Amino acid sequence: MEIKQTETTILNYGILSSISWNSNGWAGHPSKEDLKTSKYDYVKDHGHMHESLNFGHDKFPVEDDGYYIGYTPMFNRPPDINNSKNVQIVFFTSSDYKNSNRKTIIGFYGFPIFGEWFTRNSKHELYNKYDSGNIKAFPEDIIYFQNPVVINNDIVQTHNLLPKGKKISQQGFNYLNSDNVFNIIKLALSLNQRNTKLRYFVDKFPLLEMLTKEEFDLQDFISIIADTTADSIKDIEKLEKKMKGQQPEIRQRISNFIERGAISKKVKKINDYRCSVCEALGTLTNSFIKQNDEIYIETHHVEPVSKLKMGVLSLTNLMIVCANHHRQLHYGKVELIENSVKHFVFIIDGKKIIIDKLCIT
Repeated sequence: MEIKQTETTILNYGILSSISWNSNGWAGHPSKEDLKTSKYDYVKDHGHMHESLNFGHDKFPVEDDGYYIGYTPMFNRPPDINNSKNVQIVFFTSSDYKNSNRKTIIGFYGFPIFGEWFTRNSKHELYNKYDSGNIKAFPEDIIYFQNPVVINNDIVQTHNLLPKGKKISQQGFNYLNSDNVFNIIKLALSLNQRNTKLRYFVDKFPLLEMLTKEEFDLQDFISIIADTTADSIKDIEKLEKKMKGQQPEIRQRISNFIERGAISKKVKKINDYRCSVCEALGTLTNSFIKQNDEIYIETHHVEPVSKLKMGVLSLTNLMIVCANHHRQLHYGKVELIENSVKHFVFIIDGKKIIIDKLCIT
């Protein structure tokens, strides 16, 4: 299923900001090693890390206005007000010195307020040391990733996590457009599938309404396939029984799952990697050689999986086709006029063709 986003990309919709590493999950004092290895001179010189409680929002008291106060050294010089007026989320990154300084996104503050210093007036013994910060949000909008999102400049480029042409800032922070925010949240959801608080936040967050549905669909799909591999006809029959009554998006996922599985690979080999439509039309297979020297060819379910007919996932409903004819079968002037035990009969662009069904003996 394709995830749909709004057509308009909003600039400066989020911020990616750095904080020091805290071995206690940013919900308690840092270790001596944390302080010693921090890349921030203030932390090294003073043995003090303001961001130590950034994700202690479920453990420590909030202020009278309901906000919880955090900190990032990147906001010691407040972001420009005009440039930041669209910001709806601030992600925190940190470098894990225990893991080759791997940089990760560890969580975020949603719908934050920043641009000034905030004093912690609530009472807690740790607030005597960590008495202020420069960003705040409501606890329900502060999300910590148990499984952080690993980032580097290659990952940023591959997954569109920063605006085009930008690299991760080493001395400051990055503005993110709405597409970047969407992609980061998507990665976070895939890594933190049991984080109900994250799901709840996504459900109410602007531009991300479709993302919750996508992730729930993914969970349904995973629960259906379970340990089934689709590598045997018996597995496929099992999947077909489970698929009954599922949403179209789930059925399509299952279809794609089978089309990439071992059965698909086996029937491609049986068909000698030839396109059944090209063969029926008397032309050479319109395929190409991949970088690993294998022939690229695809499988196609003749009766749409969405129809939920019995046998729709089975081998007898599969055809081997080139990429061009695969798309034509889905979107072109094609009519299936006969589906017998032994063959399919199509009218393609006004021409009748007969294609024998596949079988594995």
